Amino acid sequence: MVRLSSLLCAGACLVALPLSAAQAADHFLTVGGGPAAKSSQISLENNVLYFQRTLAKLGLDKQEHLILFDDGDNPQPDLQYEDVERGSEELRTLLAEIIGPSNGIRFSYRNYEIPGVSGAAEPEVIEKTLKDLSERLKGDDRLVFYFTGHGGKSKPESARGSEKKESEKKDEEKKEGEEKKEEPKKREKPLVNNLTHLWNSNEMTVTEWTEKLDQLPTETPVVAVMVQCYSGGFGNLIFKGGDPENGVAEHLRCGFFSTVPDRTAAGCTPNVQEAEYREYSSYFWEALTGQTRTGQSVDKPDYDGDGQCTLLEAHAYTVLTSNTIDIPTRTSDALLRHYSATSGKDGLLNIHSPIAALLASASACEREVIEGLSGRFELTGADRGKDAEEAIKRQQEEKKKLEGDLREKRQEQGKAKIEIAKSLQLRWPSLGSPWHPEAGRLITEEAETVKQAILEHEKYAKLKELDTACEELQEKIEEHDLNVVKLERLKYWLETRALAVNLPVMADEKVQKDYDRLLKLESQQLVNTPPAVAGKT
Repeated sequence: MVRLSSLLCAGACLVALPLSAAQAADHFLTVGGGPAAKSSQISLENNVLYFQRTLAKLGLDKQEHLILFDDGDNPQPDLQYEDVERGSEELRTLLAEIIGPSNGIRFSYRNYEIPGVSGAAEPEVIEKTLKDLSERLKGDDRLVFYFTGHGGKSKPESARGSEKKESEKKDEEKKEGEEKKEEPKKREKPLVNNLTHLWNSNEMTVTEWTEKLDQLPTETPVVAVMVQCYSGGFGNLIFKGGDPENGVAEHLRCGFFSTVPDRTAAGCTPNVQEAEYREYSSYFWEALTGQTRTGQSVDKPDYDGDGQCTLLEAHAYTVLTSNTIDIPTRTSDALLRHYSATSGKDGLLNIHSPIAALLASASACEREVIEGLSGRFELTGADRGKDAEEAIKRQQEEKKKLEGDLREKRQEQGKAKIEIAKSLQLRWPSLGSPWHPEAGRLITEEAETVKQAILEHEKYAKLKELDTACEELQEKIEEHDLNVVKLERLKYWLETRALAVNLPVMADEKVQKDYDRLLKLESQQLVNTPPAVAGKT
């Protein structure tokens, strides 16, 4: 495995690591699942299983891997999955879709089936796990933290305050009274303190995660891979207390996130077919192993041609190849967006600056992503930002027309369902309530008669045609959505490039050193592989 001693000349706040590479060890911590069974989808379980296979593929399965998932060792059902044995024309499904309610009709529940889970995904268990780790981690050890679950946006201060105990409020009021003379620190922007949803409806914010990660040794590198909605807010893990206003922390931390702080992420699904999964970590892990989660081979990204695949190259690969609604981000993006800017001073670059100027000092990964996304849409102009904006507008106009067609088809769908439902309830009035005892008797004793009444209705064939038409229109709309997202990724990377060029103008030397250190942390390998030798494979 690669070690970070070579990275520690980047800034004055760095601490030398005393142990040799031979003594170093990697530790892995996975936290996953949902806040309750109905929102803990099988894809989250499969993500953990895929990560276990990834570690085995890389020869890291003998390293310590702590897994906290859902309710831990509780045998009660805690996982939702789509029951593929329940066909679309099974009577209960038909009645749910036509008469309603249809929520959850296709889902079943079971206990998770992940080997090696050591506890529940709850705040107190996470805190104890990190505390135990802090007592065992040594010098040049490394922790890789993977979160696969659900996330939320920052809560307004008023909402967080309303959840506090009355005693806590009184203590704060007293403290505020004592400090009245002090001028409060002004914040230009609200703190992006996004959160993770944990088992039993618990939550942990960026600041709470940072507080717990701060228990680890300062010199121990931590790499986070987080794929929940709004995960980009966790780029603030690099700051003291999770707050950019406090400056960059001394802890060696970096991270890769499925999407920017203000967007939902792709991935959570009760679908049991892994071949259909489209989420950040699927692409990220396949880049590092050269194998998809279903076993197909892919070329590992090696954009700088050194024979190695780094975490940063895996992130760039994901940006380029993933067919998701995500705009992936990383910790260095968070630093740049706090300390740098694209306006406010003369001479600053922005996304509309000449592409040659933006790429002049770009890394191999940056060039690959920017030119790769540009080429996908045949964008070749000097003002690449303008090209992207115009392409987004075209995609959105085409999508708008399709959405109008889809609305019309869905209205027809609704009318067809109403006609079938009226016919059924005219013959069997009790079917209007799924809890009525007569409805239960009909479903169990006269199922075939009721089913045939649906299938033979004059509107049923039309309903199936409309279902197919809606699916086709939805697929076309999603294709436009994906194109828009890929163009937005291009704009995001153009902005990131401009912010990086502008950083020396906007920030002091210490911040620039912190940024350089962060880039090196993000450019680690998950496992050390010998460079390729010419003429050998």
